[in-house]
Amino acid sequence: MYFCKSRNHVWLRKEDAEKCCNGYQRVIVFGREIPPDATNVQVDEKTGLRYCRVWKKMQPEAGLTAFSALG
Repeated sequence: MYFCKSRNHVWLRKEDAEKCCNGYQRVIVFGREIPPDATNVQVDEKTGLRYCRVWKKMQPEAGLTAFSALG
């Protein structure tokens, strides 16, 4: 098991731990948006809808500045 950068989350895969809390966000994609190499595709039993979770690089918001309140 691997900790993420902040050590707040634990992952089974090193690749996931490296992205968690490090500029990426976990998002759910549906149907045709699912990447061809996705290995964690789920199918909803009721609707038949296919979905999976993937990492997406977070884009900084325009006009926002990061700061620390810790001084």
